[in-house]
Amino acid sequence: MASHDQLHYNAGETKGQAQEKFGHGVDTAKDHAEGAKDNTGNFFNSAGDKASETAQAAKDKLAGAGQATKDKTCETTEAAKDKLGGAGQATKDKTYDTTEYAKEKGSGAAHATKDHASGAAQYGKESAEAGKDKGGNILQQTGDKVKEMAGGTADAVKNTLGMGDKKSHE
Repeated sequence: MASHDQLHYNAGETKGQAQEKFGHGVDTAKDHAEGAKDNTGNFFNSAGDKASETAQAAKDKLAGAGQATKDKTCETTEAAKDKLGGAGQATKDKTYDTTEYAKEKGSGAAHATKDHASGAAQYGKESAEAGKDKGGNILQQTGDKVKEMAGGTADAVKNTLGMGDKKSHE
């Protein structure tokens, strides 16, 4: 039969091995939680950047289209003026009025297009940021739950091995 000292030695050795395995398990759980948090953060950052880039490209394209319309209107007006050089004042007045109207319409369309693109870009940015914030909150909550569960597991193992707080048993 094993001596009393030998039993204490074996118990201490088993306790040490259990503590080491537990510590390794907690570290592994923390590493996995951090990895998941990093991956999700990267995903939301990438999505937000892509949405901002797409909105900016649309805004730039629409602004260019408005300017092209305005330029074409001016060219058409100048060409009409050249052809009507010798025509009567009534024809010139009508052309001028039409030109001004076209300029105002073109300018208004350009501004409306620019405003719409700007609004779309802002909405995309805000949506991306909201998604990023929501994803970060989910990860934080998940990380907290993993830590809480790991702490509960640690307490259970300590109590099983007789290493827990004696106050909690009383």
